[in-house]
Amino acid sequence: MKKNILLIAGTRPNFIKLAPLFHNLKKAAEFRTFICHTGQHFDFNMSDIFWESLELPQPDFQLNIKGSGVADTIGKTILGINEILSKENFDLVVVFGDVNATAAGAIVAVQSRIKLMHVEAGLRSYDRDMPEEINRVITDHIADYLMVSEPSGLTNLQKEGISQDKCCYVGNIMIESLLRSEPKWRAIPFPAALHDLATERPFLMTFHRPENVDRRLSLERLIQIILALAEKDSVIFPMHPRTLGKMKEFHLFDVLDQNPRIRLTDPMGYFEFLQIMSKSGLVVTDSGGVQEETSFLNIPCVTFRKNTERPVTVTLGTNLLMDIWDEDFIEKIREHKENLSSREPVSIPLWDGEVSKRILHFMRENL
Repeated sequence: MKKNILLIAGTRPNFIKLAPLFHNLKKAAEFRTFICHTGQHFDFNMSDIFWESLELPQPDFQLNIKGSGVADTIGKTILGINEILSKENFDLVVVFGDVNATAAGAIVAVQSRIKLMHVEAGLRSYDRDMPEEINRVITDHIADYLMVSEPSGLTNLQKEGISQDKCCYVGNIMIESLLRSEPKWRAIPFPAALHDLATERPFLMTFHRPENVDRRLSLERLIQIILALAEKDSVIFPMHPRTLGKMKEFHLFDVLDQNPRIRLTDPMGYFEFLQIMSKSGLVVTDSGGVQEETSFLNIPCVTFRKNTERPVTVTLGTNLLMDIWDEDFIEKIREHKENLSSREPVSIPLWDGEVSKRILHFMRENL
C-alpha cells in the first residue's frame, strides 16, 4: 500500500526546498505526495511565480493565511492544517526551514500522532529575538526525523540532547534546487530594465528582517550603507513588500529612488534573482538562503545580522557577518570583496544535486 506524504510550505524559501523532494517523491511508486501551501507569502511575486518556475503543480491544499503577526499567523495556520489532517490520512508530514508554517505544521502533525520530518534541521543562531530561531527549536525537539544541511546542525542537535538516531546529514536541498534549475536560469535574458548593467558586475541588495527594516533608525542606516556603496558601483535592490511598506511609511523611498546608480525593482522570480546574483560583484543581504546561494556560486556576500544560523557560509563560504552600525563598513566590505576575488571556490560537503535522493532513501528505510 502506498504511503501518503504531506509537504507543507509557506514562503519562498520553503518552495525552493520543497521542489526537489517533491519531484523525486513523485517518481517513487511507494509514495503518494500532497502539497499544502499555507499562503504565508500571498503576493504573487513572492509565491505563485516560484511554483511556476520550479514546475510544481497547484497545491492540493491552499490555506491563504493572512496573520497580523507571528503568533496570529501560527495560530491560524495551526487551525488550517489541523482541519486538513483531521480529514485526510497521512503517514508522514514534512516541513521545511524555519518559518511560521514550519512550526505550525510540526505542532499539528505531532499532536495528530503523525510522523514528522524536518528538512534543514539543526541550524541555530542562538538568538531568541529571531522568530525563526524559536520555530527551529520547537520543530527540531518534536520531530521524529531530522534532515541536516550542514555539519553544525548535527553538533547543535547533539548538544541539545536529541538522539542521533533521528538525525541524518543529507546536505543542502536549496543548493540542489539551484543546480536542478541552473540550465533555465542561466539561459534567461538579463531583465530589460537592467540590461545596461549586465556586464558591469553590479551589487545586489536584499533586506527584509524586522530588526533591519521595521525601525526608522535602522532603515535610515541601511540607506546610508546603500548610498555609500552606490558612490562607486551600481546597486540593484529588489524590494521585499515589508521593506517597501516601511520605506514609504517613513517617507524614505525617494532617497533611493532618485539616485541614478540605484535600481529599485519589484520582488523577482527565482530564476531572475539567481541569474542577477550570478552576475553580481557583491551581494548585501539579511537573508538566510542568500548566504548559501552566494557561497555556492562563489559570490562575495555581506550579511547585516548579529549572527548566522548557517556558520559554514562564513567558515567555508563567501559570507561576512557585519553589524549595521559598524563605522568602518565601507572599508570592510570592499576588503572582503577583494580578498575573495582571487580565491578558488571551496566545496562544501554534500551541497550537491543528490540531497533529495538521500532524504528519499531515508524515508524508504524508516517509514
